[in-house]
Amino acid sequence: MRLRVIDLETTGAHPAASEVIEFGSVDLVLQDDQWRVEPIHTRLFRPRAALSPETQAVHHLMDEDFSPDMPHADPEILQAEVRRAPLPDMLAAHHIAFERHFLTDEITGGLPWLCTLRIGQKLWPEAPRHTNQILRYWLALDLDRKLAFPAHRAGPDAYVTAHILRRQLALSTPQDLLQLTQARHIRRGTALRAGRDLRRDVHRQEQLFR
Repeated sequence: MRLRVIDLETTGAHPAASEVIEFGSVDLVLQDDQWRVEPIHTRLFRPRAALSPETQAVHHLMDEDFSPDMPHADPEILQAEVRRAPLPDMLAAHHIAFERHFLTDEITGGLPWLCTLRIGQKLWPEAPRHTNQILRYWLALDLDRKLAFPAHRAGPDAYVTAHILRRQLALSTPQDLLQLTQARHIRRGTALRAGRDLRRDVHRQEQLFR
């Protein structure tokens, strides 16, 4: 089985007003009951307009990093990246609501998505926060620091997310993690304000693994 962890870097935080400028992915492959992390794959895409100072500050990418012969991130180009051989069985990202705005079902061929953010919120409600970098350190993941740097670049972020997913796969199957991705998230603050027993809600979520 092959899971493709994807990270996109874009020209802004709002998907409707942004475009993809970098694609990164890391495959997890099941071999002999062990999940193997494959090498990082990345590709830059030429933006249609000059990068804003805010975008440059986040990604540390500048206009001179993009050559005139680089393609824009058009749907057919993104489809080729997502579905490049060997074809994955599932896709994953740390916040799939963002990635799926750009990688629609038409582009992905309807492959199912795992969301390591949603899964992490349900598996580890005691974590201080559930960003991929905070989970990286909270879980004490043993990573190659050179491959994980810098943050907010597609390759390093996909690398970190792949290792978070591998830790989640140590607890259950991809099919069970898909159920957690699709299950409604119970927010700690909302539950407490409503007078609900958070431990009971977490126990209910844990039933997915039994």
